[in-house]
Amino acid sequence: MKNPLDAVKLFLGVVCVVGAFAAAALAPGSGGQSAVPSPVPSPTPATTPAPSPSPTPTPEVTLAFTGDVNFANDWYNMLHYAKTGGVEDCFDPLLLEEMRGADILLSNNEFAFSHRGSPMPGKQFTFCSRPENAAIWQQLGVDIVSLANNHCFDYGADAFADTLTTLSDAGIAYVGAGADLEEAMTPRYFTVDGLTIGFVACTRAEKYILTPEAGEDGPGVLRCYDPELAVQVIEEADSRCDYLVVYVHWGTEYSTQLEQAQTDLATLFAEAGADLIVGSHPHILQGAGWRGDVPVLYSLGNFWFNMETIDSALLTVTLTGPGAENATVRLIPCVQTGGRTSILTDEGEKTRILDHLNAVSESGWFDENGVLHPQKAEN
Repeated sequence: MKNPLDAVKLFLGVVCVVGAFAAAALAPGSGGQSAVPSPVPSPTPATTPAPSPSPTPTPEVTLAFTGDVNFANDWYNMLHYAKTGGVEDCFDPLLLEEMRGADILLSNNEFAFSHRGSPMPGKQFTFCSRPENAAIWQQLGVDIVSLANNHCFDYGADAFADTLTTLSDAGIAYVGAGADLEEAMTPRYFTVDGLTIGFVACTRAEKYILTPEAGEDGPGVLRCYDPELAVQVIEEADSRCDYLVVYVHWGTEYSTQLEQAQTDLATLFAEAGADLIVGSHPHILQGAGWRGDVPVLYSLGNFWFNMETIDSALLTVTLTGPGAENATVRLIPCVQTGGRTSILTDEGEKTRILDHLNAVSESGWFDENGVLHPQKAEN
């Protein structure tokens, strides 16, 4: 070339062209080989099996029931209560433990709570207690009382109204009576450990019918001389709960002989949906019976009523599921004497009471632990 500078320019141009081709050959996606290593696949993580669902725990609900209880002013057992240290001197520690340990405890409130009213004319025995004595129910662990009896109206309409108010203020549910028929027919429900337990109460226990029947606009009790309304209530309650208790005031006082009305009503109530039928009013223990898989305890007798020495009992039911088929019914023999009620610890006395009940029961059998069975187990 004529000009040396032109030769230098030509050389630099050739170098640039060659470099461009080389870079293109090494670029990813080109036909040439790449210096970038092939990707290494990530290792597959180890799988952890899903945990098995925990089994649903079996519920266990304990119900307890007593017979007739009386807190009447200046009545024998209440005079004893006033002279002592309270409920701890009127009930033994074992019995209090059973009562307070129950999830739901029902008793029979056979008196009025009031400072008002006067004894009902024509009645030999009338019972009324100071409203502050409702604290005794709380101290015993009672959750619900039956007012379906022949003494809740002993001091008239005002005292009966005070009774409803007193119980409500104390946090004690009541069943079987009310300010009108609608309330008297209202079942009560408790839900414990996933199970809903219903309670219905009614009465047909007066030689002379003096306690008023609740009406559309009038206070009183739910009667079952004619069982139509009681059956209606039981059928309704059965559809709304897992286990239904019917508590009935019936029978002949101081007799173990069952009335035809008791056995007939037991059949009707079981067919209507009751899972357990418990009776009161005779003031002594009566026997048991069965209607299909429904146990009937015809009378729990006096529980804490006076100073007499008399056989008594606390009834317990352990539920592990809905319905009578998942219930264990047990009678705990007790004695009321001198204004104090205690669980019997003497094996001979316990056996005496259970043997007596087996002898007077229309069906069923109490084993040595007081558990009620439809029939005696074969040896």
